[in-house]
Amino acid sequence: MQYIDYLTKQPSDKDAIIINGDRYTYGKLYVLVQDARARLPQVAEKHLYPIRETGILKQLVLFLACAGTNQVPVIVPADSKLEVTDPLFDTPVPERAVMAVMTSGTTGIPKILFRSFESWADFFAIQNAVFGVDADSRLFVQGSLAFTGNLNLYMGQFAAGGTLIAEDVFLPGKWEQVMARERANGIYLIPSKLLMLPRVFKGVNANIRTIISGSQSLGRKDAEVLKKIFPNTEITLYYGASELNYITYVKSADMTEERNLIGKPFPGVRVFIQDDEMYVDNAFHVENITVPYSLKDSGRMDLQGNFYFLGRTDDIVGVRGRKVSMMKIENALEEVAGITEAAVVLLPKEKDADMPAEIVSAFVTVEGTDVPENLRQQLKEKLADFEIPKRVIVLEAFPKNTSGKVDKARLKKMWIEQEPQ
Repeated sequence: MQYIDYLTKQPSDKDAIIINGDRYTYGKLYVLVQDARARLPQVAEKHLYPIRETGILKQLVLFLACAGTNQVPVIVPADSKLEVTDPLFDTPVPERAVMAVMTSGTTGIPKILFRSFESWADFFAIQNAVFGVDADSRLFVQGSLAFTGNLNLYMGQFAAGGTLIAEDVFLPGKWEQVMARERANGIYLIPSKLLMLPRVFKGVNANIRTIISGSQSLGRKDAEVLKKIFPNTEITLYYGASELNYITYVKSADMTEERNLIGKPFPGVRVFIQDDEMYVDNAFHVENITVPYSLKDSGRMDLQGNFYFLGRTDDIVGVRGRKVSMMKIENALEEVAGITEAAVVLLPKEKDADMPAEIVSAFVTVEGTDVPENLRQQLKEKLADFEIPKRVIVLEAFPKNTSGKVDKARLKKMWIEQEPQ
């Protein structure tokens, strides 16, 4: 079986996806995919097929068109500077691979990860049950399919026979009307996008029954704010990775004040801590890795079996001989009223020095134009003195990568280029 087969298993007149208001039934989408398939270059052996389209519909159609052919699709992030002739796209394709994802991880160096059909498809029933996705789902989503989370949820929704309501452009002020018009009963957005909704929605939406989110932290206070406009929803925050699929999850009823709580493992997934690193053992990983596998993420487990994400091991840095978690500081900043988003990095204290000392620096976006009053005093309630940022830089918006995460490398570059030398 292939992903394209999900389209023929559903009633042809049922809505498969509504993109920017344009409606495509399962039958209509299948016709588009077959037309695209007929135009694919024919190759004798399996080969990577880079998809450089930026629109959701074209990405989706080309991805599905490759199913069952020797063209192995990989959707290239829009911000990638690689040409389709780059040697990276000549990477040998494993025998079982039917797709690939492209990721730069935290290093900024692009890499290709290959997947078999079963590594996602055999987990769809499990993840759909956890997420509350079924044939009646009408899930609102936004953003490029180059983000693995989006692509996976699309395929999982088609496997269940549900309907996707998709928007190409990030315009949260428009989404309230879209969700109402298309009778959305679910939402999938990363936390930074999700938490924009209470700021722009004017009414209450009692139709949303499930909210799925991941890739960033979310806590009880965030859930309470969301439930004011979505009173009948159950929120599921997941922790996952392109290499390993979904790993742990926590429901809104179990969320706490600790925004780094990522819950307990999905059924069939084993997680353990060794030398402060999280290791994962499952059957749903990418090709050519061995499990148990470490993502180089730091974590801990409490007595109840709940896991807590403490940041990438390379995000734990030394300050005055002490270990500092960038994520811990970011969470503390984002809990301050008036700060909407935070990113913490080490920046040189003095640029003109031969060996400039680095200090904990925070980029923030705020409500209004100024940093909240008494910021340092508020941070003292959660952070030690050496953890409190020595420099706070206010931006109108953060640069983001395809997955919606803050691009810290670009933040550092912006600061270096704009600050006087």
